[in-house]
Formats: sequence, structure tokens, C-alpha cells
Amino acid sequence: MAESDQVSTTLAGLDDSRRAVLQLLDGVRRTLYLYTPLVRPELYNDDEVLSAIRNRVINQPKIRFQLLLPPARDWRNGCPGLVRLGERLTTALVLRTPNRRELPDRPELGQAFAIADDRSLLHFTDPRRLLGSYDPKPSERMKALLELFRELWNRSEADPDLRWLGI
Repeated sequence: MAESDQVSTTLAGLDDSRRAVLQLLDGVRRTLYLYTPLVRPELYNDDEVLSAIRNRVINQPKIRFQLLLPPARDWRNGCPGLVRLGERLTTALVLRTPNRRELPDRPELGQAFAIADDRSLLHFTDPRRLLGSYDPKPSERMKALLELFRELWNRSEADPDLRWLGI
């Protein structure tokens, strides 16, 4: 492994976050779990990020991306590339919305995080400003967030706005 793959990185804005997302996507082998209360088009509709997702799915057909996103009406106009990927990659890219009536009262739900293969964590403590950290090694924090993700996923639902689009 390269040294950059083993060192935790502080994220301070779009450029750092974009590099970290691309590094995280490059390392995914089986499953990517993503929770975000806010979908920033500058990051989630970025051509290179979308291309990395598409290439992962094409090169590894068994790979799965589980994305818990806010209601599509809040982001679909700003992220048409993500909507198109969701339409095309229906078995590999599963988009859901947390069930607001069943959300636990947890401060982490105002944050965003992505976990690759139960071993790498991209964590935005401030998803609006894209501030946070990327840790390519398993950690207790990652395990706790993965447990939270699974709890949210089990209570999540297909987004009615995405069902209308055929996703």
C-alpha cells in the first residue's frame, strides 16, 4: 500500500473532499455505504466522481453502492448525473431516503459519512462546507457509524421522487 493509503487526512473544502472521495472509490471492492443529509452538486455531480462510480460498477459487477440521501426533490436538479447513474445502475447503485419518522435522535445525522468495505471512512463533520477527515484504516468511529448506517438503511424507504423517475 502507498503511504497515502495508510494516513488519515484532514479535509478542508471541495478540493480535499473530491480527492478523498476519489481515493475512497478507488479502494472499494465490495460495498460502499454513504449517508449524507445534504447532497452538494459540486461533489456528487462531479464528472470525475460519477465516472469513478460508473467504472467501479463496470469493472466489478458484484460491487454495491448503498446511498442514503435526503429526498430527491432537494437535489435531483443539481445532480442530474447522479440521477442518471441511479437510473442505469439499478442493481449496483441503490438510492434510498431515511424514514424521517423513524430517525433516531443522534448528532451524527447532521454529518455525512461514507464507508468502503468496512475498512475506510470518509467523514464530513460539516457537510455544507465539506470539512472532515478521511481515514483509510478501520477504526472504532467507523464501526459505530457503520452500525448507525445499517440501522438507518433497515428503516429507509425508496424515495417517491425517484420511483417516479423509474429508479
